Amino acid sequence: MKQLLDIHIVTHCVADLEREAAAWTECLGYRIVARSSLAPELCKAWDTPADAGAPCVLLQPASGAEVYVRLIERGRRVGYWPPVTWGWNATEILVADPDELARQLEGSSIKRFGGPGDLYHQPKAPRAIQTLSPAGAMLYFTRILPGGSRYGLHGAKTFVDRVFNVVLGGPDLEALRQFYGDTLGLRVSAPIPFAMSLAAQATNASPDTLFPICVAPVRARHCILELDEYPDNTLPRPHGAGELPGGMSMVSFTVASLARLPVPLRAPPVSIAAAPYNGRRVAVVEGPAGEWLELIE
Repeated sequence: MKQLLDIHIVTHCVADLEREAAAWTECLGYRIVARSSLAPELCKAWDTPADAGAPCVLLQPASGAEVYVRLIERGRRVGYWPPVTWGWNATEILVADPDELARQLEGSSIKRFGGPGDLYHQPKAPRAIQTLSPAGAMLYFTRILPGGSRYGLHGAKTFVDRVFNVVLGGPDLEALRQFYGDTLGLRVSAPIPFAMSLAAQATNASPDTLFPICVAPVRARHCILELDEYPDNTLPRPHGAGELPGGMSMVSFTVASLARLPVPLRAPPVSIAAAPYNGRRVAVVEGPAGEWLELIE
């Protein structure tokens, strides 16, 4: 039975909240829709009591899509480099013109390290750039043309639009396939060989190394999940007791029912009144690579 319905929030822990938020608003056209401190009841649902009271902002794309980015200030460096630790590693966002965005980002606080380039050799192939935010978060910006997606995905409605893909890395692709396919009910593709230059550099692999990846549609024509297998010289992502993992900490998915989930929860569900939960119940589970999934009923 399919458990995950849609991607709703992507959470990043950052050292400097104001600098990171400014990059999203000034460079990417996102707007701050809520500014607060992490409520104790939300941290209770996450089982992260050490994070209670941390400053945070909730950002929404210019399109108004209800796919949010949440930034939480950790007050210190997160201490990891995404391609060499297991867990959520990249946030991929729809854009109308990656070449123009690359020009606009020159000299900004968001630094490009890859692209613009087509993701594969095919007419109407997705075209993308790869960047690092001020906090070091990997942000990919991808153009999808009508008829150009292998998964029927729709393209951007504004120049920079919503998150449509979240990238997860771990040491055992088959374990990820079983968890997201057999346990959570997504239709996971067979492994696909794919070149990832930054991951190759980070793991001391040859630049032309092909990493096995799988893709799983979450909501038809709307969003997907990418599963990447990393070499043996990668490690679990460290995090302190009672805290969220560092960096790209957690991805929030809507679900039909928390009661029907076939996986253990970190803590009992809690109803959260604040936006974007609006009274819905929330719980967190952990996947096989140590990744955290916030599930919103």
